[in-house]
Amino acid sequence: MKLSGFIQRYETKLFLLFVFLLLIYLAIAYFIHWPAGYYGSLEQPRFADPWIARTETILSGGLLYRDVFTTTPPLTNFLLIPPAYLAGKLGHVNPWATLSFMLYFSLFNYFGALVLLYMGETRREGFLTAVFFLLNPLTFGNTILRRQDESVVVFFIGVALLLFLKRKHLSAAVSMGLAVLVKLTGGIVLPIAFLHSRKWHYLVIPAVVFFTAVSPFLILAGRAAMFWDFSQQEGEHPFQFGGVSLVALWNQFHEGTQLVGLEMPSILFVLGVGAVLLFIAWKRIGVVEDLTILIAVILLLTPKLHTGYFSMLAFSMAPLLKKYRLFWIYYLFGGLAIIADYYKWPIENFPIAFYLMVAVVVLLIIAVIKIIWQGLRQERPLFVLNPEAS
Repeated sequence: MKLSGFIQRYETKLFLLFVFLLLIYLAIAYFIHWPAGYYGSLEQPRFADPWIARTETILSGGLLYRDVFTTTPPLTNFLLIPPAYLAGKLGHVNPWATLSFMLYFSLFNYFGALVLLYMGETRREGFLTAVFFLLNPLTFGNTILRRQDESVVVFFIGVALLLFLKRKHLSAAVSMGLAVLVKLTGGIVLPIAFLHSRKWHYLVIPAVVFFTAVSPFLILAGRAAMFWDFSQQEGEHPFQFGGVSLVALWNQFHEGTQLVGLEMPSILFVLGVGAVLLFIAWKRIGVVEDLTILIAVILLLTPKLHTGYFSMLAFSMAPLLKKYRLFWIYYLFGGLAIIADYYKWPIENFPIAFYLMVAVVVLLIIAVIKIIWQGLRQERPLFVLNPEAS
């Protein structure tokens, strides 16, 4: 293949853009986040999650949950072995320890972009959608600036969504089960798939995949392996305060009687998500539209909201930008969410973080309203799956 033909391939163009953005965000991390101590010191890197301890336990023959405290599904811990192992080989010192995770997580941004490329009705449309996704501040802001792993589950969700849209229901259902084994949020596409296809696959196969993989840990580690336990803090469930949710930030800078309890936000979350699922079952605007609406409502209402969760929305919204004219909302909410996270920590100015997140909430509400309003009026929504034709 000639060099000119190689460069013209959409996959190559995306990779070149990926490398360009990677270098830009690494520069931001080096000149802004590093001086603020965001990544720890040279000798003591700061890791928000105990990836190193889990990897060392796995490689030494130990058992997750029993021999090391683990709050995530098993698959994600095995997927994080490469960067953790490399960090160990490099002595667990910065910049190499932190850089190994940054590069590994960012690689899944490129994989996610490829999924969007193949999801388009034409290769050009898919390419533009992938570019939109890579350019959102959340995409590299989460993997580089925050050095977090949500890009992994976004990729798995994307693969499951792509297979579903291609009507490969068995493969899609298995992929959804694997996505849940990465993060429980990976199951977010499951209700959309079932409501749009009414296929039994999505009621049975993901659960079989999930419990087949988790059962050995439950047998050997017992209750410690129940990472979805609602009574456990820092577990894989939304019924706890955390991150940049409005109620969590509000409680950070208020005291006494002004504090918001967990009960009402949790009830509102359950009722809100239930209501939007009923609406989707009733109207079914479009597969990607409905997925975006569901993700947005969950993020708006959950008491536990880490900035990286918005990466799922950055992925699902990307194919809708042109149709629903969401460009300014898409990039503005992504940038504000990253800035709000920085004001939460290390600056720890919780009022500013709170009001930035209020702006994010308003933008997402506008986006949801636009999608619903225009989606109900248009003759042919994007990514409609006809159960009768599959």
